[in-house]
Amino acid sequence: LSLFLARTIARPLHRLARAAHRVRLGRAREVDVPLLPARRDEIGLLARALHDMTHSLRYRIDATEAFAADVTHELKNPLASLRSAVDALDPVEDPALRSQLLDGVRHDVVRLDRLVVDIAEVSRLDAELSRARFERVDVGRVLENLLSYWEARAAERDVRIAFARPRIGTAVILGEESRLSRVFDNLVDNAISFSPAEGLIEIAAARIGNDVIVSVEDDGPGVPREAREAIFNRFHSIRPEGEAFGRHSGLGLAIAKAIVGGHDRRVVVGGCHHRRT
Repeated sequence: LSLFLARTIARPLHRLARAAHRVRLGRAREVDVPLLPARRDEIGLLARALHDMTHSLRYRIDATEAFAADVTHELKNPLASLRSAVDALDPVEDPALRSQLLDGVRHDVVRLDRLVVDIAEVSRLDAELSRARFERVDVGRVLENLLSYWEARAAERDVRIAFARPRIGTAVILGEESRLSRVFDNLVDNAISFSPAEGLIEIAAARIGNDVIVSVEDDGPGVPREAREAIFNRFHSIRPEGEAFGRHSGLGLAIAKAIVGGHDRRVVVGGCHHRRT
């Protein structure tokens, strides 16, 4: 009986304990946690849970390392530009040239500030959404509260906004209102940026079955099919024609996707010519 228990219980548990110990040490990039596929008991369940946990942990570590590398790369560009402008200021006596260099410094400082704010938000999104207590949110009311702000921004670019208001109480979901507002603001900000003069942005929200669909459509150039997934990647930025470099951090749509994903929903882009959703 002792040999049987050692072979069927103690030995598999010892293998799992050794694997967990290697994961804790973190010396090996990949730790092979035994799956024990033949086991259909609690030890088999434990083995599969440890295996899945290890892969999830590795995925998060890889994502963190990739994000850190991206952040380093993105911060280097404005810092290098800032250093170059500051170094060039000392010998310059021409007031016009000094003013031009100072404008560049201010631009880079604003760009760095925007990057730091967006990077901080991306870094804490997962943790905050996992602890968030979702409440009933009327999406139509949220959009309506933001409408005047969007109209003022759109007017600066000679763009019109049309909002199809849903019936009161029909577009209600469980969520965090402030985060959802950030999603809608990022999407509409993109639409305003890419809309041509005298363009029209159409915003709508409606309940279809068990889902609430929010759409933002504009008259911009659209997104090619092959780029529709990439635009949601961190630091992936496509600038509208004529827009100054650095106005966008490349994190807006990544933030929107993370927030929507935290609500167990999805955000998609469609339309390749003249209408983007």
